Amino acid sequence: MDALGNELNRLLVGTYRAAGKIEQIMLEDLSDGKLSLSEMRAIECIGSGRQRGRTVTEISQELDITLPSVTAMVKRLEAKGYATKQRGAADGRQVNIRLTDAGTHAYIGYLFVQRKMINAVRKSIEDEDVAVLLRSLKGLNEFFSQKMEELK
Repeated sequence: MDALGNELNRLLVGTYRAAGKIEQIMLEDLSDGKLSLSEMRAIECIGSGRQRGRTVTEISQELDITLPSVTAMVKRLEAKGYATKQRGAADGRQVNIRLTDAGTHAYIGYLFVQRKMINAVRKSIEDEDVAVLLRSLKGLNEFFSQKMEELK
Protein backbone atom coordinates (compact mmCIF):
# COMPACT_ATOMS: atom_id res chain seq x y z
CA MET A 1 0.00 0.00 0.00
CA ASP A 2 1.28 3.48 -0.80
CA ALA A 3 1.64 6.32 1.72
CA LEU A 4 -1.81 7.76 0.96
CA GLY A 5 -3.43 4.34 1.32
CA ASN A 6 -1.66 3.76 4.63
CA GLU A 7 -2.75 7.15 5.94
CA LEU A 8 -6.37 6.66 4.80
CA ASN A 9 -6.44 3.24 6.45
CA ARG A 10 -4.97 4.62 9.68
CA LEU A 11 -7.51 7.45 9.75
CA LEU A 12 -10.53 5.27 8.92
CA VAL A 13 -9.64 2.62 11.49
CA GLY A 14 -8.81 5.26 14.11
CA THR A 15 -12.04 7.15 13.51
CA TYR A 16 -14.10 3.96 13.62
CA ARG A 17 -12.49 2.87 16.90
CA ALA A 18 -12.79 6.32 18.50
CA ALA A 19 -16.46 6.65 17.51
CA GLY A 20 -17.18 3.20 18.95
CA LYS A 21 -15.37 4.03 22.18
CA ILE A 22 -17.26 7.33 22.53
CA GLU A 23 -20.58 5.56 21.95
CA GLN A 24 -19.69 2.91 24.53
CA ILE A 25 -18.76 5.50 27.17
CA MET A 26 -21.88 7.50 26.35
CA LEU A 27 -24.06 4.40 26.71
CA GLU A 28 -22.58 3.59 30.08
CA ASP A 29 -23.33 7.14 31.25
CA LEU A 30 -26.87 7.22 29.83
CA SER A 31 -27.97 3.81 31.08
CA ASP A 32 -25.63 2.91 33.92
CA GLY A 33 -24.33 0.08 31.72
CA LYS A 34 -27.81 -1.37 31.13
CA LEU A 35 -27.93 -0.86 27.34
CA SER A 36 -25.91 -2.49 24.59
CA LEU A 37 -24.98 -0.55 21.46
CA SER A 38 -27.50 -2.51 19.38
CA GLU A 39 -30.22 -1.73 21.93
CA MET A 40 -29.33 1.97 21.78
CA ARG A 41 -29.57 1.89 18.00
CA ALA A 42 -33.03 0.36 18.36
CA ILE A 43 -34.00 3.08 20.83
CA GLU A 44 -32.81 5.69 18.35
CA CYS A 45 -34.87 4.05 15.60
CA ILE A 46 -37.98 3.81 17.78
CA GLY A 47 -37.56 7.37 19.03
CA SER A 48 -37.41 8.71 15.50
CA GLY A 49 -40.98 7.39 15.09
CA ARG A 50 -42.11 9.96 17.67
CA GLN A 51 -45.46 9.26 19.37
CA ARG A 52 -46.51 6.61 16.83
CA GLY A 53 -43.42 4.58 17.53
CA ARG A 54 -42.19 1.98 15.05
CA THR A 55 -43.29 -1.46 13.97
CA VAL A 56 -40.99 -4.46 14.26
CA THR A 57 -40.78 -4.52 10.45
CA GLU A 58 -39.75 -0.84 10.29
CA ILE A 59 -37.06 -1.39 12.91
CA SER A 60 -35.84 -4.49 11.07
CA GLN A 61 -35.57 -2.62 7.78
CA GLU A 62 -33.91 0.48 9.20
CA LEU A 63 -31.35 -1.43 11.26
CA ASP A 64 -30.93 -4.15 8.63
CA ILE A 65 -31.46 -6.99 11.08
CA THR A 66 -33.87 -9.93 11.04
CA LEU A 67 -37.41 -9.78 12.42
CA PRO A 68 -36.66 -12.42 15.12
CA SER A 69 -33.63 -10.36 16.23
CA VAL A 70 -35.80 -7.25 16.54
CA THR A 71 -38.46 -9.17 18.45
CA ALA A 72 -35.86 -10.43 20.92
CA MET A 73 -34.35 -6.96 21.27
CA VAL A 74 -37.77 -5.39 21.90
CA LYS A 75 -38.42 -7.99 24.61
CA ARG A 76 -35.10 -7.05 26.27
CA LEU A 77 -35.92 -3.33 26.02
CA GLU A 78 -39.35 -4.00 27.56
CA ALA A 79 -37.80 -5.99 30.41
CA LYS A 80 -35.34 -3.16 31.06
CA GLY A 81 -38.14 -0.57 31.03
CA TYR A 82 -37.08 1.30 27.88
CA ALA A 83 -39.84 0.30 25.46
CA THR A 84 -43.42 -0.88 25.35
CA LYS A 85 -45.59 -2.61 22.76
CA GLN A 86 -49.05 -1.44 21.80
CA ARG A 87 -51.55 -2.83 19.30
CA GLY A 88 -52.55 -0.48 16.50
CA ALA A 89 -55.94 1.18 16.92
CA ALA A 90 -56.91 0.80 13.25
CA ASP A 91 -55.38 -2.64 12.75
CA GLY A 92 -55.05 -4.86 15.81
CA ARG A 93 -52.51 -7.06 14.02
CA GLN A 94 -50.04 -4.19 13.87
CA VAL A 95 -47.87 -3.70 16.93
CA ASN A 96 -46.22 -0.35 17.54
CA ILE A 97 -43.12 -0.18 19.68
CA ARG A 98 -42.86 3.02 21.69
CA LEU A 99 -40.36 4.39 24.15
CA THR A 100 -41.16 4.63 27.84
CA ASP A 101 -40.04 7.66 29.85
CA ALA A 102 -36.71 5.91 30.50
CA GLY A 103 -36.37 5.12 26.78
CA THR A 104 -37.18 8.71 25.84
CA HIS A 105 -34.59 9.93 28.34
CA ALA A 106 -31.94 7.64 26.81
CA TYR A 107 -32.94 8.73 23.28
CA ILE A 108 -32.76 12.44 24.09
CA GLY A 109 -29.42 11.95 25.85
CA TYR A 110 -28.09 10.06 22.84
CA LEU A 111 -29.19 12.86 20.48
CA PHE A 112 -27.62 15.45 22.76
CA VAL A 113 -24.24 13.71 22.76
CA GLN A 114 -24.42 13.26 18.97
CA ARG A 115 -25.09 16.97 18.53
CA LYS A 116 -22.20 17.86 20.83
CA MET A 117 -19.85 15.67 18.76
CA ILE A 118 -21.08 17.09 15.45
CA ASN A 119 -20.79 20.67 16.71
CA ALA A 120 -17.24 20.01 17.91
CA VAL A 121 -16.30 18.60 14.51
CA ARG A 122 -17.97 21.50 12.69
CA LYS A 123 -16.00 24.03 14.75
CA SER A 124 -12.73 22.39 13.71
CA ILE A 125 -13.46 22.60 9.96
CA GLU A 126 -12.76 25.73 7.95
CA ASP A 127 -15.70 26.97 5.86
CA GLU A 128 -13.86 26.40 2.60
CA ASP A 129 -13.23 22.74 3.53
CA VAL A 130 -16.87 21.84 4.24
CA ALA A 131 -17.86 21.10 0.62
CA VAL A 132 -14.81 18.86 0.09
CA LEU A 133 -15.42 17.01 3.35
CA LEU A 134 -19.09 16.40 2.55
CA ARG A 135 -18.32 15.24 -0.99
CA SER A 136 -15.62 12.89 0.33
CA LEU A 137 -17.85 11.44 3.04
CA LYS A 138 -20.70 10.93 0.55
CA GLY A 139 -18.32 9.06 -1.74
CA LEU A 140 -17.08 6.94 1.15
CA ASN A 141 -20.64 6.21 2.24
CA GLU A 142 -21.63 5.20 -1.30
CA PHE A 143 -18.59 2.92 -1.54
CA PHE A 144 -19.44 1.13 1.71
CA SER A 145 -23.15 0.91 0.80
CA GLN A 146 -22.29 -0.70 -2.55
CA LYS A 147 -19.92 -3.16 -0.91
CA MET A 148 -22.59 -4.11 1.63
CA GLU A 149 -25.06 -4.80 -1.17
CA GLU A 150 -22.50 -6.88 -3.03
CA LEU A 151 -21.84 -8.97 0.07
CA LYS A 152 -25.52 -9.73 0.72
